[in-house]
Amino acid sequence: MFKFNTSLVASAIGAALLSGCSSSFVVPEQTLSDPEIKKGEGWALVWSDEFNGTEVDESKWSFEENCWGGGNNEQQCYTARDKNAFVQDGVLYLVAYNETFMGPNNPDNDYTKLNTLPYTSARLRSKEKGDWTYGRFEIRAKMPVGQGTWPAIWMLPTDYVYGTWAASGEIDIVEAVNLKAKSDAPGELNGQPESRIYGTLHYGGAWPNNKHSGQAYYLPNGANPADDFHTYSLEWEKDEMRWYVDDVHYATQTSDGWYALYTENGEQVIGHADAPFEQRFHLLLNLAVGGSWSGNTNEKNVNPDMFPQALEVDYVRVYECSNDPKTGHGCATVSEDAIKVKGNKPPMMVDLPADFTTGDSIDIFDGELNEFMQQNAYDPQGVIMDFDYVSDSERGEVMQISKRADTGNIYFEVPKLNMSAWTTNAKLIFDIKMLERTKGDKIYFKLDSGWPAVSDWPVDVPTDNDWHTIEIDLAELISNGNSFGAGRVDLSNIKNILVIDPAGEMKFQLDNVRFERN
Repeated sequence: MFKFNTSLVASAIGAALLSGCSSSFVVPEQTLSDPEIKKGEGWALVWSDEFNGTEVDESKWSFEENCWGGGNNEQQCYTARDKNAFVQDGVLYLVAYNETFMGPNNPDNDYTKLNTLPYTSARLRSKEKGDWTYGRFEIRAKMPVGQGTWPAIWMLPTDYVYGTWAASGEIDIVEAVNLKAKSDAPGELNGQPESRIYGTLHYGGAWPNNKHSGQAYYLPNGANPADDFHTYSLEWEKDEMRWYVDDVHYATQTSDGWYALYTENGEQVIGHADAPFEQRFHLLLNLAVGGSWSGNTNEKNVNPDMFPQALEVDYVRVYECSNDPKTGHGCATVSEDAIKVKGNKPPMMVDLPADFTTGDSIDIFDGELNEFMQQNAYDPQGVIMDFDYVSDSERGEVMQISKRADTGNIYFEVPKLNMSAWTTNAKLIFDIKMLERTKGDKIYFKLDSGWPAVSDWPVDVPTDNDWHTIEIDLAELISNGNSFGAGRVDLSNIKNILVIDPAGEMKFQLDNVRFERN
């Protein structure tokens, strides 16, 4: 039977569609250094690529070739062409070009489904050539610049034991978006050249029940990651992840803030121990263009005039903790100044009382949170939302919420809840006191059955510092639908009984939060 050479087919298709290609990438003149990175004793080198050859070492790396867009509307086709990935003078270059290309519209190189995208780039992975459970991962790299660039040095599960993304996890050692574009960071750096990097974990259930948590970081002395090489590291041991830039330990996450949610014998199960991060993972190096993150932040979209751009990698080194290879314990490099990332709690795997929704009220908070609910935050940058219970001299314990940017919310999860009987003669009622308001004049209160099946209602924020009682007709809230997307809540399948989304930077308190009907 005749068999197509899919690589040749892809090359021919891509070559036929190249148009408007920007100028060739010029390899910069640079002097590489290999500074000594301080780390704990016991780390033994077990795998590395110093990129000292003349081409990508395919005994260590495989090329991904597709125009899938990474599942989040990225604008690049990944190719195996030398122009998109090459080694020169001890550096790996992953180069993104502004040029039209066609390839598989899926991550599995199925050439029966094709897609055309306006950029090309490269993505390498060590799957089945370098796979590890626990260790220290050290990568020295220089980032690209420009609105729409999205370099990433990260890890994915090799075996997907707990199911599809992100139930089996994802470890982002370092990412950056839109470096040197106008920053949308809250505070004094807003409008300055973007310079943040991020370390992040993805976990929870399979999409759309996935969660993520992480931390943004600025290099010392106003340095930009695109101006020079820096060493980005992750130390991964049982129950703990730690992120570093050069010699700075800036963030830690522990297993009390991550989980794996999967289905076994028809029932949802929470994974044991530090699942999903007790399985083997492999490395990925890539430069994406646009997509749901970089294309929707900073100056928005993609600036085609910035290309070509490159992610430059001096070396990749993987270490094993020789003190205890099975757990990775005993080699930690720890700073007391590192931020402890809160992460997310697993969903409550309990049965609600039969009469939970049959009465005249459902309390969310009245001095304490309802025992069948738990609070979480959507805080993509790890610095946006603060939530606490604080003492009021007259009321006792109240909720206090602080938001420092435009994106982020607080939400209250419940076991799967049917509120179909609450469509008429029902209200959401709460007391609110505004403490500070820097930006924004509304707070959106939402019912959520899983994005975009959300309905919301905007409430004008009080202009004084007194307590006010607010009542929202539930039927009006439901019929209002989703102000930020095409959708509407399904009352028979409530996931988050309340989402509180301030439309700006403010601090306020809430009390006596409940649903009532007559």
